[in-house]
Amino acid sequence: MKKLLVAIILSTMAFTTTVSAQTSMTKIQSLYIYNFIKNIQWQNVSDKYVIGVYANTTTVKEINDILGIRKFNGKSIEVKKISSPSQASSCHIVFVSASYGSNVKKIKEGANLKNTLIVSEKGQIKNGASIAFVLENSKLKFKINETACNASGLQVSKTLMSLGV
Repeated sequence: MKKLLVAIILSTMAFTTTVSAQTSMTKIQSLYIYNFIKNIQWQNVSDKYVIGVYANTTTVKEINDILGIRKFNGKSIEVKKISSPSQASSCHIVFVSASYGSNVKKIKEGANLKNTLIVSEKGQIKNGASIAFVLENSKLKFKINETACNASGLQVSKTLMSLGV
């Protein structure tokens, strides 16, 4: 029980991180994505979680620097750059940066997204993203599209649902 309480407190702290000038937004988003992994159940994770990044090379590298060295439940995390909507089918999570935001709808329409969570910047919930990052009063937060998560066959924890705005 004590470990669970500590985990919830740490998760809550990570989800309410104040964005500072010294810290890269992408690095903070990467930590959120790691917490998403911990709070969502996928049906098809064998030996690793695959995160596809629809963004420029710098963003892919920053996400890989944070997540490529982590594990969850004994499974490694592989970060790879994707450049077409069809590549999303092989990922557990697809992160779409703001500059590629117009592709969220294309990804949703052009890929088999069973067991795939789409995480976007700039509020792409209306275009089918499962989770979208938003800034509120200089704090990074997120919105959850429960319908999109359910349609993808993902089980989102109540803890994560309660932390979304």
